[in-house]
Amino acid sequence: MPLSQRIIWFFSESYISREDSFLNNKRRFFTYGPAIFIIGFARILRLYFLQKSMKMDIVDVPDHVVVKTAAPHMHMNYFGLFNISHDQSKYFYIESFNSKQFTQIKRLNFWDIFIEFHLTFKEFTNVFSRLGSEERKSYALKQASISMSVFSYFTCLFKNLKNENSNIKIFSGGAHLISAAAITAGARTYWLSHGMIAPARLQGADIEHDPLKYYIPIPQYDYIYLYSKDEKTYLSDHGVSSQIILYDFKKIKNLKNKLVIFMPCFDSSIDFQELAMLIDLFKKYNYKIIIKPHISYEGGMQLEFAKSKNLSISKSVKTSGAELMRSERPKFIAGWLSTTLCEALRQGIIPINLWNNTLDENQKFLPYNFRKRTIWWQEDQETLLKILDDSDEKLIEKFVDTMS
Repeated sequence: MPLSQRIIWFFSESYISREDSFLNNKRRFFTYGPAIFIIGFARILRLYFLQKSMKMDIVDVPDHVVVKTAAPHMHMNYFGLFNISHDQSKYFYIESFNSKQFTQIKRLNFWDIFIEFHLTFKEFTNVFSRLGSEERKSYALKQASISMSVFSYFTCLFKNLKNENSNIKIFSGGAHLISAAAITAGARTYWLSHGMIAPARLQGADIEHDPLKYYIPIPQYDYIYLYSKDEKTYLSDHGVSSQIILYDFKKIKNLKNKLVIFMPCFDSSIDFQELAMLIDLFKKYNYKIIIKPHISYEGGMQLEFAKSKNLSISKSVKTSGAELMRSERPKFIAGWLSTTLCEALRQGIIPINLWNNTLDENQKFLPYNFRKRTIWWQEDQETLLKILDDSDEKLIEKFVDTMS
């Protein structure tokens, strides 16, 4: 029994067995069904009355809908690909976690919302009645009652928007619930991944990739944009049939004796002693070293460390990693299991991985093969020294090709 778009988003970060799936189980009485229905019904009432108190903003529906999520930068690839000039007449925002915003886009009929909720609830109970008790816990039933009402509202909203503009397209950084609602409504959808994709899990547990045994139920996006061929292979092998496109990167020429260090969001990821050793090594070879703080970083320890080591600090907080690499043209960059390591390799720059794998071994489950495609600071210092001793650009190109 395949999962429909109405409920596929419940499972979009999970592995499902190709043969022994719970979907093949017999239906059982679903004890929580009535409670979930009542809570969900109350939620759609709230969304309906909330819109009645708001002034409607969208009169003429533009072609593009850009979905904002809790992370303020997750949607930014939309502008680099589809709206370089930031032309405001081409798009409008939906703040997916702000009900006071998305309920004032269009005034919807209550019974239209209820019908969508009822259809979704029927499919939900059909699937969840086949789950065992432990499986139900892993799929967070309490959250389901809230999410179903939001999904139903968005489905109704997108049907309304599509009736007014049949060319409407939905762009997100991977908001599966709202994207599945758009797909259900018949709108075109784009997943513009903002970073490296996370691995799916089996009932909340990390496992080795096994595409022969498991598939990943992701909403049927029209297009998925990713950073690496590793990720593309990972999704394709696990049954994702959307058209997958890799972001375009061009090799940077005339690289300089510079090291750019892309700092993580949390200080806990950093071994400052190891970082100091890396910096001292590159200073020995007379490299200019630049620190790039993470856009979400709010602490002060990293900046104090940079000042203590007399390092340059990138002041362009909103500048993307790829843009900074193009402007600085470093021979090396360093980071902690970050997307910038992949971006560097694709632009012909050698990436150094500073992640301490004794802190967390889950990196081995990631779709992107960081071990193969980076210099691992903990284990590959001999290789790094050989490159530093002879960092001719042709040698760097050859080394990058072996990692790519």
